[in-house]
Amino acid sequence: MGMVGLPTEEAFDYSINEIIKAKNTDEKELEYTVAYTFPESKVVALSLQRKKPIKPILVKVGEDIEGRAWDMFERTPNTFSSSRHYLSATESRVATAYERYSKIRPLIESNDIELYIKGDLSRKSFDAYAKQANITPQSLYNYLNQYLAFGSHPLALLPLTYLCGTNRKLPLNSEEAEAKRAKRGGTFIGAKGDSDEYLRRDATQEDIKRIKQFIKKHLSKVSDHKYTSLHSEFCQRLCYSSADVYGRKERYLDFRKYISIDQFTAHFQKHVDWKKWEELKTSVKAVQNNQDITRGKAQENSIGPSDTYEIDATTLNIYVVSRINSRGDYTAKEVIGRPYLYFVVDTFSGVIVGYCITYQRGVSAVKKALYNAFTNKVDFCARYGIQIDEDDWPCQHVCVRLFCDRGGEYTTSLYDDMLAADLKLETITFATSYLSKKKGTVEVNFDSQDKILFQRLDGSVKPNPAKDAVHPSNFAIHDIDSLNRLIIESILSFNRQRMNHTRLQSFDVFEGVKPTPLALWNKHISKRMASGNRRPKKLVMYAMLEQEEAKVSIDGILILSSELTYRTSHKGFQDWQQKIRFSGQAKPSIKVRVNKDDPRYAWYLSKQFGTEIIEFTLASHDERFEDLTAEEIKQQKQIEKQRMSINRKDRRMANVALQTSIAEERELSNENTSTRPPDRKGIVAGIQDNFRQAQKSENARDVIETRNVFGTSAIDSSADYFDTPSLNSEGGSDD
Repeated sequence: MGMVGLPTEEAFDYSINEIIKAKNTDEKELEYTVAYTFPESKVVALSLQRKKPIKPILVKVGEDIEGRAWDMFERTPNTFSSSRHYLSATESRVATAYERYSKIRPLIESNDIELYIKGDLSRKSFDAYAKQANITPQSLYNYLNQYLAFGSHPLALLPLTYLCGTNRKLPLNSEEAEAKRAKRGGTFIGAKGDSDEYLRRDATQEDIKRIKQFIKKHLSKVSDHKYTSLHSEFCQRLCYSSADVYGRKERYLDFRKYISIDQFTAHFQKHVDWKKWEELKTSVKAVQNNQDITRGKAQENSIGPSDTYEIDATTLNIYVVSRINSRGDYTAKEVIGRPYLYFVVDTFSGVIVGYCITYQRGVSAVKKALYNAFTNKVDFCARYGIQIDEDDWPCQHVCVRLFCDRGGEYTTSLYDDMLAADLKLETITFATSYLSKKKGTVEVNFDSQDKILFQRLDGSVKPNPAKDAVHPSNFAIHDIDSLNRLIIESILSFNRQRMNHTRLQSFDVFEGVKPTPLALWNKHISKRMASGNRRPKKLVMYAMLEQEEAKVSIDGILILSSELTYRTSHKGFQDWQQKIRFSGQAKPSIKVRVNKDDPRYAWYLSKQFGTEIIEFTLASHDERFEDLTAEEIKQQKQIEKQRMSINRKDRRMANVALQTSIAEERELSNENTSTRPPDRKGIVAGIQDNFRQAQKSENARDVIETRNVFGTSAIDSSADYFDTPSLNSEGGSDD
């Protein structure tokens, strides 16, 4: 049967499964299947062939079909049996089709199918058929419409996956794509747009290569990862060509390379590594923390208090000021910055066993935090004016295992000293990089301390500040002593009052143990850990303190990094100092231990003096540094250097003025002095005259020095000391 126009005046001869399609090639996709006929009223039910067919429409023969004139269409016999849809049948797909057919068969074989097509079937009746088939009403609707659109046969319900374009081979380049488009009738692949001919072409294999190149080489350099920005960046980098224009090369957008944002987005999503892309948009740390749903693992391996400690550090969300006023008459103190907070937490009980606030990050900071965790807290708290009993913070135990991340400060060398000093610390365990959830106990404490304490203080960094907000450093008033006092009080409160019922075990419930960190610690430290591992404070201090190189002389030991002098009353070491002095040998170097946050003491252990740890104290001429941190010592040293520099310049100016006075006095003396050789009596008289002249010169110098002192008060004494060439030599005195 050939293609004929649609008759309008002839007898009604339409049949089910006949095809009515558009004549115009621009409307080529419009193909309707006659799903049902009503000869009496000359009405046909037409079902549009599409990926997800919808309910058939009723059209009277000769009238418009969805706004298009009747004579724009033609009748053709169906070719379902030879179509790609039916030929895609496989054993599994056929089984699926017949299973779907069994769901709609009761409705098809009833008179209600005519009511459904007319739109007269009630919702209640339709839902009843869906319930009978044990499927949703939407599934029944989809199956029924597909059945009517593709031949009213069980195989019409074959899955329509071939329509999505999966596994379709893309053309090699834009020329091949254009040739294929012309061959299939001038349509583009994909949904039709409102301006289909404008800057439109099919994607090609060359486009995919360029997208892969963009992902590999340029995606990591993009600052904005919205699809619109990525598409613009892709076009700017890879869709331009160059041409000679009057001898000059000019770049232009090559439309043979340009693809739409929808095409770019679709193929970008297929080839991008989503995890790596998310890491570029946020960070590796954020991705691993947000995507890994595993909870912290440290507590699972802890058998009791002091068995496993977690340690980690964070930058405090607060700006602090120096304890030294270096601005002369100004009362405002210098803002130092945001210090670091190290927490050491027991994973079994949740007790905060130690901490450290410091301006440094590295091995020394970790050692200070561990030293605080392993030693008695009574003296430590008293240093900041807080009086506690040992029961208030009983943690002074060396842990069996230490759990930390893979930060640069947690290196193997950090623990060599502890193991060598026989602290009985058995193992060091490292968590997965960037995965803070693996150290859940300590991470929770950082968050709670920030919200409970630091966000309440002046100078704190707010989570989401306003764009026009004043920088928080302008409000900083707290120094490091103030922070230590506040955090000690916060830790004591946390250990006493923080409740976590998940840490309780069944026997704790029966015995009525409170779910607070301190209660769990006190209950199980003896029962599970045999009172734990306590070590002498000196041994812990020696193991934890920073190792420094020092030079030995008769005056004591000079630590090279801080240039501070220390002395000891140890008889054996003093004898060694004298031996070095009298023998004339070079000053030997030794390795001593210091606490950079408390420079009052230094310690030394050597087989030369047995097992005794020799203690050194800060020399009296350096006692002004004893309450300063390492950072503040550097600051004070710089202030003193500035004073010395100013003083030296003033003294040189005074010497110039003095030399002028001396020259004037010499000229005056020459005018009144005879040129004949003096006799013995004259020599004695000349000496007396010179002495009197020297007295006058000294008086003049004293006047100049007095004026300088009035101008730079309290400088000379320290300047004379620092200006002495023998500062670091032997023979220094504390007098």
